[in-house]
Amino acid sequence: MADQCGGRSYMLYILGAIIIVLVVIIFWQSQRRRELSASIQSLQSNLDRTRSNLASDELESNELEHQLTVLRIEIGSLKGRLETLQHYQHILDVEQYVLERRQQVEMFVEMIKSEAENTREQCKQQVEKVRDFLAEHEQKTKAKTLKTAQDQLGAFYNLVEERQQLEQIMTALYHKIEHHTPAFQLPAQQLLDDLIEGYGYSDAAQHLQQVRHKIQDAVKNQEVAHCAFVDEQRRLAAVTLLAQAFNSKADLYLAQLTEHNLAESLQALQDDFTLLNHYAAAFGHAKVLDSYLTLRQEELKFAALLLAFKQESSCQMPQIKLAANA
Repeated sequence: MADQCGGRSYMLYILGAIIIVLVVIIFWQSQRRRELSASIQSLQSNLDRTRSNLASDELESNELEHQLTVLRIEIGSLKGRLETLQHYQHILDVEQYVLERRQQVEMFVEMIKSEAENTREQCKQQVEKVRDFLAEHEQKTKAKTLKTAQDQLGAFYNLVEERQQLEQIMTALYHKIEHHTPAFQLPAQQLLDDLIEGYGYSDAAQHLQQVRHKIQDAVKNQEVAHCAFVDEQRRLAAVTLLAQAFNSKADLYLAQLTEHNLAESLQALQDDFTLLNHYAAAFGHAKVLDSYLTLRQEELKFAALLLAFKQESSCQMPQIKLAANA
């Protein structure tokens, strides 16, 4: 009984193995069939693409043959024209000769120009070297002469130099005292106070006072001029000098202002503004501000209006007195 059971188990094992082998073979054949089908489809696609390329190549070949035929016709035509123009070949040779000679002349001229330019630059450099040498020689000679004078005179040289400076200062003071009119020596504020006196109620005087306050605020807040120096002392020095120069000009025109020369005064102040800014640009791009120029111009305008108002009032006073007496 046990042998029979063992034999059945063995037969079932063999049968199972055979079934598995058959399943594997069937699966492999199915996979192989799919691969063959894909290969057939790929070959069919390549065949169709090859047929399409072949048709395109045939069309291109036909076009090339047509172009080749056209070119052959053109070559024949050109050969005919060449045979016709062969009789004028000597003219073409002359033109080519003239063209070549012309190119040679142009190259020669350019070479001469280049050499002349180089010679000019060399001469210019030599002149600059001579100038530098003369300037250096002059400086050395002056320094040597100055050193000799200092060595020989000793302390007397410093006394002479101080005396010359004192003479220059005395001359400047003499010019300020003797040659300048008292009107120029009046400060601008005193001039405005004298101008406004008795007419402070007028619009021109009130506007003039407002402008004057704005000018004072601009000076107080350092909004007169600008300088790009990084060093604070140099910047303040440049701004101060430029502001003093411009204010001196503005005060001068204010002192000379009449009811008839306003346009000339405004233009003169504008010109001074342009020139001072031009020369001050070398000192850290120092510049009087446009806003401050506008304030000083408004000051001149309202001062001229007040002068005209005072002139008109003074002309009307005798007429009022005559009418009262009558």
